[in-house]
Amino acid sequence: MSAPSRASSRCAESGRRRHQRGAAVITALLTVALVAGIASALVGNYGISLESLAGRHDQSQARWLARAAVDWGRNVLADDFGSNTVDHLGETWAVKVPPTPVEEGEVSGELRDVSGRFNLNNLVVGEDADEDAAAAFVRLLESVGVSNAEATAATLNLLDWMDADSVSRLTRGDERSAMGSAGSHALPPNAQLAHEDELLQVPGFDAQLVARLKPFIAALPAPSKLNVNTASAEVLHAMLPDLNLDAARILVAERERAWFKDVADFNARLPEGAQGFDPAVADVRSRHIIATGRARFGLAVARMEVLLDRQQRWPTIVWQRIL
Repeated sequence: MSAPSRASSRCAESGRRRHQRGAAVITALLTVALVAGIASALVGNYGISLESLAGRHDQSQARWLARAAVDWGRNVLADDFGSNTVDHLGETWAVKVPPTPVEEGEVSGELRDVSGRFNLNNLVVGEDADEDAAAAFVRLLESVGVSNAEATAATLNLLDWMDADSVSRLTRGDERSAMGSAGSHALPPNAQLAHEDELLQVPGFDAQLVARLKPFIAALPAPSKLNVNTASAEVLHAMLPDLNLDAARILVAERERAWFKDVADFNARLPEGAQGFDPAVADVRSRHIIATGRARFGLAVARMEVLLDRQQRWPTIVWQRIL
C-alpha cells in the first residue's frame, strides 16, 4: 500500500473512532440525565401501603416509570425548541436511551419523529379530499410493491372511510354497502384516523400491507407539513411526482452530510427538472414526535407511547397509549 493510501486509511479510521466516541458520549449523557431525574422522583413516590398486592404495586410503578421517561423526553424537546431552527436525525433528541437499571427495575425511552412520514389525515381536510395527496398516496403504495390498480382502489376506499359523504367512490352506490361487500366489518366513521392501525379495517389494507407501510405513514392532526430532513426516500418520491425513487435515495444519502437549512435549500438540491415543495406543505422542523417510555419494575413491564405536538416550547400531548 502506498504512503498516501495508508494515510487516507488512518484518517478514515480515526474519523470513525471519533464518531463512535461522540455517539457513546451522547448516549451516556442522556442515560445519566434520565436516571437522575427518575431515581430522585421514585424515592418520593415509593410510599405504597403494605396491604397492596405485589403485582399491582409493581405494575403501578412500572407505568409510573414509563411515564417519567416520556416526560423526560418532553424536557429534551423543550430544550431543543429554543436552541434550534432545524430538526434532523443527527440531533441529541434522536438518540435512543438503552435499558438502564433503576431501583428494582430498568427504564428506557426514545423520541421518534413522525413529521417525516406521510400524514394519512392530509388526504381529507374538512369535507373535501385532496387529490394531490391521494395521488401521492397511490405512489407510496406502489413503492412498497402494490400494483397501480390495487393502490388506486385502496386509496379510494380510504377516502370513503374518511370523507363526510355516504357515496362510494368505487361503485357510486351506498358507501356502507360497498364497504361491507368488500369485506369490512366496521362502519366508516367519516372522520380523520385516530391511528394508522385503523387502516386494518379499510378494504384493501391487510395486516401484511399495513406492516410494510408502517415506517412511512402516520395519522396526525391535519393539515400538517412534511419535514424534508427526516422524510424517507419513499415518502419524498411519493410527495414529488418528478422525483423518482433512485434520485430520492441519493438525495437522502447526501442529506446525511449536510442537512437542509430550509425548504428553498431542499428545492435547490433537487435533480434538474424536478419540481420542489411549496413551503405551505413542507418544512425543516418536526412538529409531531412520538415519545416512548419502557419500564420494568419487579415482575411488571410497561410500555407507553405518546404523540407530542411541538407547536409551543413545552410539547403538548395529543394522545397516549399504554401498550
